[in-house]
Amino acid sequence: MNIETTTCISLEHFELCKLYARQYNMSMRTFISALISFSVQWEKVDIKSFKQLSYRKKGTKWRRLHLVLYEDEYEFFMDVKKVWKMSLAKIIAFCLDNVLGEFLKILDEMGDDDYTDNYRYSGYTFSVYREGEIICCQFYWGPHPEIIKKAKLLGHI
Repeated sequence: MNIETTTCISLEHFELCKLYARQYNMSMRTFISALISFSVQWEKVDIKSFKQLSYRKKGTKWRRLHLVLYEDEYEFFMDVKKVWKMSLAKIIAFCLDNVLGEFLKILDEMGDDDYTDNYRYSGYTFSVYREGEIICCQFYWGPHPEIIKKAKLLGHI
């Protein structure tokens, strides 16, 4: 099942996403999802707690962007919003303004046909567990530590 969401991004950012999605033979949704996932790995945003979400700046022309996301993708976006304390529109703007160059270098190194929807982001998962009476949630924005440990034992890393 897919989840639909709508956001607004600047016309300039919309055109950038459209251009690079076309250049790398991806859907706009796939390009945005991969860019956000890549940006999370770069850790360029300070983690904030007990703060409100911040939103995109007003005063420019916006384009409505309708996204149809996979369930895990939507959950990932919601977690990024929660941790970065930014709206989806601001997350997209931040990623385009601060990480796009590094992301495009990676895409260039991958070649034309190496990037598919199957590689939207690597290893996102979360777990919910209890510590006594407290319910906890832990996010993994990369391979789960147990997978890395097994890979090392098998000599794959």
